[in-house]
Amino acid sequence: MKILHLDSSPFTTGSVSRELSAMIVAELCARNPGAEVTYRDLGVTPPPHLSAAAMSLLHNAQDEVITPQLQAELDGIYQSIEELTACDVLVIGAPMYNHAVPSNLKAWIDQVCQKGKTFRYTPQGVIGLIPGKTAFIASTRGGVYSTEEGKLHDFQEPYLTSILELMGVSDCHIIRAEGVSRQAIGREKGLAQGRETLLQILNA
Repeated sequence: MKILHLDSSPFTTGSVSRELSAMIVAELCARNPGAEVTYRDLGVTPPPHLSAAAMSLLHNAQDEVITPQLQAELDGIYQSIEELTACDVLVIGAPMYNHAVPSNLKAWIDQVCQKGKTFRYTPQGVIGLIPGKTAFIASTRGGVYSTEEGKLHDFQEPYLTSILELMGVSDCHIIRAEGVSRQAIGREKGLAQGRETLLQILNA
C-alpha cells in the first residue's frame, strides 16, 4: 500500500487537522505493516498558485517560452501529479478556513486536477483518470457544520469530495472533528469522534 499524506494547516503545533491526519495514517500503517508513506506539508511549504504560463502549457499551448522559473513550476506540478497517481490511499489534513479549504490546499488541487492528466472530457461526460484509490479527509472545524443549517455554509467537505470524484476517486471518507472551538465539545471530544468514525470505516 502506498499512502500519500498531505497536511495543509500552517500551524505546526496545536493543529487539530495535523493530529487527526496523523492518526489516520498511523492506523492505516498499523493495519498494513508494509505501507509506504509519502508526506507533503503544504502548510509549511505551500505550492505556488498556477501561473498563466504554466496553465497555458498544461493546456497544450506551443508559444510559451520556458524560463527556469517556469520549468521549476512545471517540475513541481508534474511531481505532485505523479505522487497522486502512484498512491493507493490519499490522506488529506483539511481544516476549514472561512467556510472552505486553506488556499495552499486549493493551490495543490489546482496543480493536480488537470485535463488530460487526472480527468478528461468525453461526449458522455467527465471521466476521472485516477480511479481505484481510497481517500480519507481529516476534516476539522471550530464550529459545527454537519447540521442542516451548518451545511449551507460548508464549502469544505463538499468541494473536496466533488473534486476528488472528478478525478475518479469516488471511495472517499470524511473523518470529521468539528466543534473543536466550542466549549461543549472541544478538541479532545472532536478528535475522539473522528477516531470513532475512522475505526467504524476500517472495521466495516
